[in-house]
Amino acid sequence: LIRNSDEFLTLNQKFSELVLKLIKEFRLKNVSKMKNLDVIGIHGNTIIHQPKHGISIQLGEPYFLSKNLNATVVSNFRDKDIKFKGQGAPLVPVFHQSQFSEKCKNIMVVNIGGITNYTLLVGKTNLFASDIGPGNKLIDEFCVQNFNQNFDNKGDLAKNGKLLNDLLKKWKEKPFLKKSFPISFDNAFFKLNDFIEKKKMNKYKLNKFDVLRTLTFFTAYLLLNLKLKINIKVDKWIFSGGGVENKTLMSDIKKVLSGDTVITTLDYKLDPFFIESQAFAYIAVRTLKKLPSSFPNTTGCLKSSTAGNIYIPD
Repeated sequence: LIRNSDEFLTLNQKFSELVLKLIKEFRLKNVSKMKNLDVIGIHGNTIIHQPKHGISIQLGEPYFLSKNLNATVVSNFRDKDIKFKGQGAPLVPVFHQSQFSEKCKNIMVVNIGGITNYTLLVGKTNLFASDIGPGNKLIDEFCVQNFNQNFDNKGDLAKNGKLLNDLLKKWKEKPFLKKSFPISFDNAFFKLNDFIEKKKMNKYKLNKFDVLRTLTFFTAYLLLNLKLKINIKVDKWIFSGGGVENKTLMSDIKKVLSGDTVITTLDYKLDPFFIESQAFAYIAVRTLKKLPSSFPNTTGCLKSSTAGNIYIPD
């Protein structure tokens, strides 16, 4: 019903036109390096993700893009996995494996976007993955409501606050922390009012810098919770996503993972902001080669499958 609504169709068309414009601009800037595109992997922008109900909807019309770019497009990456009773996410672990796995080492790759997810690479062949909870989602929402800013740039706002331990103690009892892996979360699953209400902030005269500081630390605490939950010695933690720009958050992460090696994808000369876009290009190629990209240990699916449908210009 959502896909057929006028609102969705209009928004989807506008989004697709924007993607088309950006790809054309990218091609013009890189024409000397890229005369022909073999394949374009387009994940799109997720607006609803409810794998329990068999739903994951992204903006971006692949046939429109294929036709207007005269190129093969791979899209709808989550559909097959969900049909096999998987979570439809995360799908990037197979890319993490290709870039970061090491023989006889346990490597943890963590992406901190709106939601935080991990990939555990055990040696060169085994991988496990799951979402674990909010990354920047609550932090960003709090900044919009209380500081009129879209995000906490470099964590400069949070560093002015102090931890509210009573609040943190309550959050550590959240039911989602006890859920079994693998699992995936929609951004809408985490609502700021479920963590801190404006009325209660005013009632208890809570300082907004202190609340933001506590939200930031909670995102870091999720990594400690993960470490205790998997109970495996991790040789190296590699971080990517927008969260790596938050210096206060990264400082907290290093504290909760005290004694462990904590680095970012920059140490591999890979921009933390573009890991996922590279991953879906990689997955698109795997789809063309009929290679699987979702697995029972990463999405909870019943069997491995290729990710995405192939659209060719007609």
